[in-house]
Amino acid sequence: MPEIKSTTCKNHSIELIRIVACLLVIMAHSQISILNNNELISGRLAISTILADDVPLFLLVTGFFFFGRIKSDADIIPTFPHRAKSFFSRVYIPTIVYILINIIYRYYNSPTPLNSILNADWDYLGRFIFRLLPGDHLWYICTYMSFIFFFPMLAFVCQDSPQKNKLRRTLLGTAIGAAVIGDVQYFFKLSMIDFEKFLWGYCTIFLILGYELSLFICKFENKRSKLFAIGIVIYLLGFFIKFGLQYYMFTEYGENYANNRFRWLQCSPCFITTVGMFIAVYALGTLIKAKGIVARIINYVGSCTFAIYLFHFMVILETGNLRSTIFWKTGAAMTFFNAIAYYIPYALAVFGLTLVVAIVFKYVVEKPVERLFKEKPLTSASLSTSSGRHDN
Repeated sequence: MPEIKSTTCKNHSIELIRIVACLLVIMAHSQISILNNNELISGRLAISTILADDVPLFLLVTGFFFFGRIKSDADIIPTFPHRAKSFFSRVYIPTIVYILINIIYRYYNSPTPLNSILNADWDYLGRFIFRLLPGDHLWYICTYMSFIFFFPMLAFVCQDSPQKNKLRRTLLGTAIGAAVIGDVQYFFKLSMIDFEKFLWGYCTIFLILGYELSLFICKFENKRSKLFAIGIVIYLLGFFIKFGLQYYMFTEYGENYANNRFRWLQCSPCFITTVGMFIAVYALGTLIKAKGIVARIINYVGSCTFAIYLFHFMVILETGNLRSTIFWKTGAAMTFFNAIAYYIPYALAVFGLTLVVAIVFKYVVEKPVERLFKEKPLTSASLSTSSGRHDN
C-alpha cells in the first residue's frame, strides 16, 4: 500500500501481492459472522481464517522495500529524511485529503440533516492528526508513521551483514517466541507474564519478516516452482493450525470464544500464513512476463492500491444493497463454496468501483502532491557552482 513507486521500476510480483492484500481487506471489512444461531459455520470460519492475512501482507510488503537503501550504518542518516519526506508527501498528505473528503461526504449524506458544516465530524481529522486514533482502517497509516519515527533504530539491525543478521534474527526469534508464549497462555486461559509487551509488537515483527523475505527470495531467482511449493506448504501448515485452534476454542469454551485471538493478526500462527501467502503469490507473479501487458496492468493497478485502501470502506457502505443481494443469492454463505461465491464477486465489485475513484484521486491529489515535493535535479549551473566550491 504505502511505498508508492513509479510504474517503470516496479516489481509486478510485489504489486500482485498488494492487489491480493487489497481484496482481502475489502473482504475482511464486508465479512459475515462465523456463527448462525450460535452454531459455528465451518465454511465461513475457513474464509475468515484466510482474510486475517490482509493487513499483515501490506506490512510484509513495506518491510520488503523499507530498508533497501541501507547497506551500512553510514546510510541510515542520509536515508532517514528521504523516508520521512516520502511518507509525508505520498501517504500523510493524501490521507489528510481523504479524511476531508470523507467528512464532507458524510455531512451531505447524513441521515439526520446538520445545521452547519461546522457540525460535521471534524473530530475525525483531529483524532488522526493529534491522537493517532482515527478509529477505523486508517490505523495502519498511524502504524506506518511509527515505523518512520523509529526508522534509524530499525535500520541499524536491518542490514545484510553477518553481525547484523545474527543480531536481528536473535531479536526476531525472541519476539516471535514471546508471541508463541502469549498464544499458549491464551489457549490454556492462563494469565501470567505478558511477554509480548516487552518486545517488538506484532506489526514490527511483520515489518522485519518482510525484510527477511527480501533476502530469502533472492536465493530462489531461478527456482520459481520450488519457491511456490515452499509458500504453499508454509501457508497450509499455518492455515490448519489457525483453523484448528479456532475450532477447538469454540467447541471447548463456547460462543464467547468465536472471535478469539487466532482469527486476527495478533497471533503467532499468522506469521506462518502471511509469510506462506506472500511467497506463494510472489512466485506466481514471477511466471508473468516482465514488461508484458499483464505485468503493466498489474503495476498500474498496484500503484492505485493506496487510494483503494483509503476509499474502499466508503464504497462498501454505499453498496450495502448489492452486498445483501449477493449474500442471499449464495444461500447465506452457509457452506465453504457458497461463502466463496459471496466474498469474491462482492470484493471484485467493490475493488472495481473503488479503482475508478482511486484513479481520479491518483491524478488529482497524489501526483500533484508528489510533484510538489519532488527533488529538483541539479542544473549545469548549480553543478559548476558546486564544483567551484569544492575547488576552493
